[in-house]
Amino acid sequence: ESMAEMPEEILVEGAKEWEHALVGFFVGKKIPFRSLFSVLHKKWSAAGKFSIHMAENGIYVFKCESAATRDWILNNGPWDVWGVHLALRLWERDMPPISSGFTKVPVWVKLMNIPMEYWTVQGLSRLASVLGTPLHMDPATEGKQLISFARVCVEMKADKQFPDVIKTRRSDGTLVEVKVEYSWKPPVCDRCKVFDHSTKGCPHKQVTKVEAQGKRTVPD
Repeated sequence: ESMAEMPEEILVEGAKEWEHALVGFFVGKKIPFRSLFSVLHKKWSAAGKFSIHMAENGIYVFKCESAATRDWILNNGPWDVWGVHLALRLWERDMPPISSGFTKVPVWVKLMNIPMEYWTVQGLSRLASVLGTPLHMDPATEGKQLISFARVCVEMKADKQFPDVIKTRRSDGTLVEVKVEYSWKPPVCDRCKVFDHSTKGCPHKQVTKVEAQGKRTVPD
């Protein structure tokens, strides 16, 4: 078995190349690469320069010139191209490859009615973990500039629900209901447990065909 051992200095240098990058994909429909830059340039050019790099399985990497450009794009979404939602998340070193099928998708959520003692990174992350895997928070939430609500980007799974309320119990036993709003709810297929098409548009759904003897349901 052949293996290439990579020195840490090479990994550090490679990670630095992409430290201001975002990873994204379009949910439900593919967008032609040639059209993508011109559309996003109109939307994002005020924030700074960026380049687009196409990976496999419809995944794009958006390499930004600075952290400020990256954060502006991330925090001013959700974004779409021709009505097709662009799901975005931060690029991170050692991030596993995103496979086709889209069983997970990053979604910005707004948490409201949060007890004051929950306003720590650990506390907010614990709340958000009920929904999925917390990825990051917006600057206003991290800096506690506005504590009437928190915005957290959460990686949601297609086989999980999108609850409107998270229940939690304070130290005195009081039950608190934290309200949840979603910036966008992706179409999900209950049959395939993926986000790239809805149950109604599922290519594997059963169809009803009319025959001489009557109706019967048969698979495609």
